[in-house]
Amino acid sequence: MTIIEKVKEMLRDRVVTPEKVKKFIDMVPLYREDKSDPAFLEKRELNEVRNKNLRVQLELCAKYSPYYSALFKECDIDPSSIKTIDDLEKLPLTSKFDYMKNPEAFRLKLDPSRPFYELILWDVTMTTGTTMGIPSIFYNTTHDFYAQNLFFIRSSKISYAVPGEDITFNAFPMGPIPHMAYIRTLTASLAAGCAVVAGHTGLPHPDFPIHRRMDDAIRLMEAYKCTGALGIASYMRRFIMRAQELGVDFSNVRGIHALGEPCPKSMRDDMTRRLEELGADAPSIGNAYGFTECQGAFPECAELAGCHNPDPSLYFVEVVDPETGERVAEGEEGHVAVTHLNRRGTVLLRYLLGDIGKVTYEPCPHCGRTSERMIPISGSVYTFRTKDLVKVKGTLINPSLLVDALENVGGIMEYQVIFTKVDSSDPYSLDKLLVRVYPTGEEPLEKVREGITDAVIKAAEMRPDVEFVSSPFEIFDPRTSLKATRILDLRPKME
Repeated sequence: MTIIEKVKEMLRDRVVTPEKVKKFIDMVPLYREDKSDPAFLEKRELNEVRNKNLRVQLELCAKYSPYYSALFKECDIDPSSIKTIDDLEKLPLTSKFDYMKNPEAFRLKLDPSRPFYELILWDVTMTTGTTMGIPSIFYNTTHDFYAQNLFFIRSSKISYAVPGEDITFNAFPMGPIPHMAYIRTLTASLAAGCAVVAGHTGLPHPDFPIHRRMDDAIRLMEAYKCTGALGIASYMRRFIMRAQELGVDFSNVRGIHALGEPCPKSMRDDMTRRLEELGADAPSIGNAYGFTECQGAFPECAELAGCHNPDPSLYFVEVVDPETGERVAEGEEGHVAVTHLNRRGTVLLRYLLGDIGKVTYEPCPHCGRTSERMIPISGSVYTFRTKDLVKVKGTLINPSLLVDALENVGGIMEYQVIFTKVDSSDPYSLDKLLVRVYPTGEEPLEKVREGITDAVIKAAEMRPDVEFVSSPFEIFDPRTSLKATRILDLRPKME
């Protein structure tokens, strides 16, 4: 019997216990030999590890971070006085807008005498766009890349990935921006010793026809007998629905990681049922909490058990009041902030992720891990968007970028950006970005459409639907409203 078969039998009842988790870890040499995994340390020992790393990170920020060295001086903060993670409340919060204004200021400018693996740039990914519509760069050194690989091994351990047996399907789109999700899905699978197949769907390039259609990606996943897939939650549901229409064989699939946006219980149940109709035996649907600033995701050990920090020696997550910077009570709702504890490229302290959520530091009753967990904020949803930033298809968008971009497109008299669903009757269908426009009549409609499409792609990294209306009053009626509503989110709130 393979390890996968043993794990499926062990978890068939969907009940996860610390004893079962230990049994699974003992089955897999890669996980069994990871004796230093901090996620299982007693709280006192875990805090000692974190505090030690934090002190080193703050010392580096004081010397080498243009942003934080200036902030410490401006706010008269002695970084050496911050010795523990509880002392972090002495630091101001860092907002996305602080970062977007000058991403380079958050990159450590290390002394050349530092170890070479801290200095070498391994790769970059991109995060939220700036006020100029250009995505913000996030730097990873060799030091960071090695840390990420260990993070991914420990993340895969939480997700019950089996080295040498599991085959992962990467359903994230390959787009014009080097996003964390597509790149790190490849890295994570390789770090865990799992084979990986990429669907290569995404926004086509006019000169390089390398992308696949969804149908081709589905057939590829079937051909390689993939045991799992990772992708945007709503896309994965549509992917599975289309697989049903094609009548493919997904009998090898044992799990889907639906990421980037909420995947409520009812949506998971729907996806599970459809996978079973495609031949899958007791498949699971996981909804990890991922963000560029950790270059990975916090997965669940069991459905709705909480999204675990796989390596608490690298990241510390807290939930705060954005006005005061103080932590809210454990388990209470607030704004999610992350602090890097061991990075050498881009480094962020008390950085607001743009999400509202809840966190607990209590040991998990299911797997026994002691690292923090994001817990459901409402029903079966882990986080909600903040008012200022909107998440569409798993991408966090600054609506002001869209407004700025559309204001500079010729031939538009009135416009409105609407976030809605492809199928208005199906709350779990794919997100859709619709731009409603009343043209001036001075430009050909197709030219206006092309201008809007190009502007939105640059500002939001996605292709919009464009709808022309016959009257400007359909968008903005000054007789009934003082201000036009430029951004409208019509998507149902998920529970």
